[in-house]
Amino acid sequence: MKNNEEVNNSPNKKQPTIAEMKEFYEKNKKRLEKFDKSMDALKRLRNENKNTKLRTINNYSKESVKTYIKNVSSNEANLRNLSRYLFYRSEIYYRLCKYYANQIDTSIHSVIPNYSLVEDNDKDSILQSYEATLNVLDDMHIQYEVFKSAVVNMREDVFYACSYYTEGEGMFWLPLDADYCKINGVFTDGSYSFAMDMSYFRKNADLLEYYGEPFTSLYKAYESSGDKYQQMPEEYAVCTKFRSEDWETVVPPFTPIFLSLIDLMDMADYQAVQEAANIYKLVWLEMKTMGNDEPDNWSVDPEIMIEYFNKMINDAIPDYISAAIVPGELHEISFPDSGADSDVTKVEKATKEILNSAGGAQILNLNSASNSTAFKYGVAADTEFIMSPIIPQIEAIINRLLRFYVGEDHCKVKFFEVGIFQKEDFRKSLLESAQYGLPTKLMVNSLNGFSEKETMALNFLEEDILSVSTKFQPLSSSYTQSGDGSNTKDESDLTDAGLRTRDEDLNNK
Repeated sequence: MKNNEEVNNSPNKKQPTIAEMKEFYEKNKKRLEKFDKSMDALKRLRNENKNTKLRTINNYSKESVKTYIKNVSSNEANLRNLSRYLFYRSEIYYRLCKYYANQIDTSIHSVIPNYSLVEDNDKDSILQSYEATLNVLDDMHIQYEVFKSAVVNMREDVFYACSYYTEGEGMFWLPLDADYCKINGVFTDGSYSFAMDMSYFRKNADLLEYYGEPFTSLYKAYESSGDKYQQMPEEYAVCTKFRSEDWETVVPPFTPIFLSLIDLMDMADYQAVQEAANIYKLVWLEMKTMGNDEPDNWSVDPEIMIEYFNKMINDAIPDYISAAIVPGELHEISFPDSGADSDVTKVEKATKEILNSAGGAQILNLNSASNSTAFKYGVAADTEFIMSPIIPQIEAIINRLLRFYVGEDHCKVKFFEVGIFQKEDFRKSLLESAQYGLPTKLMVNSLNGFSEKETMALNFLEEDILSVSTKFQPLSSSYTQSGDGSNTKDESDLTDAGLRTRDEDLNNK
């Protein structure tokens, strides 16, 4: 079995362990992900001649955003930074990106050993290969790394990373700066290959020292040849792209709704200012005189009046009430907003329209689904939106890395385009297949959250050691008995009225 330290053949540089890399990344996450640069997108898009005291989105130069959208090929970095900014600034956009990324569940997979239909299959060698593959898969913690990459895919289109692996500790995908990386082709497995601009490390020499291989070797190649872009070796390269149909053009998936998101934030900020104005009051004290003939003949000594007025301001008036002194009586003025309810409706309507146009409305805006079937198939469409481009790439990358971490005889891992909301239906399908003798038993328990090796270990414990099946009667279920008296129709066979009856349990009311 191999790991990165054995692959890179760098005896003079101690390769950091996965634990060290994870700790380093978490401490430097904002710097490595260029958090500050994405926040600067706000400043670059502002009209500096306008008042920025309230720091609302109203001061955005929307013409600049329109220019970015019209010329996506030449504004890759600008769109990426704007997308990052919206990701941190807009709760709707943040939830939308996370919603799609969360659809991916890498436990929905099957590990398939090498098998020949025409040659003899040696059971011992196949079993050894299977165990070696399962051991590495348990180490890799694929779900965590894939989730990180999927979030970036939805936010920026392309995710670039260097994969580190330490036997017994696991795998870690170190995200790389997209401004310094470019897709330059595909590997033999069909996954994307990319090159990185090594001049990045002229400004980040401390990172080069810490990252180790392959960056130290790539940087030396850059210094000797003068070629800035160096190919990331396939044993390290991780690159996934949402818009997989076009690898040359990099555009955040939700670019078409950026202007709508900015408009929505404008409305929300305006509403917040208006709500603050609703409770604002102005109190003034009118200083009266004894008569018009003597304007300076005050009815109350001004010094005494001001002293008591200041005491009232300091002790009795809250922050949202202002005060002033004028010659005359004490009065107040309020600033009610009769359109507050209308503004709330506008924000809700705009939010719904954004979600409906971008997908994800079934979860993020539950009122948009008329019944459970509409909800189910709406979510299925959202699942396919993220699954169809990403899952084939993940499968190719994981199997390529297994070739280096396990060896050429590693077993193949097959991932399925099934999301977390289709998981239960898929489990039922696998159970039905198992009833007809198809080999889906291990996969069923993978959907229950157990790896293949954990399933075998538990089965060994229960059957060979504890003899559970001979000591306990099987639990009653639809798979151990027939005719339970239920006659429940499938959801697809029900009308909208029938679905409403089931959803609201009207038959039992």
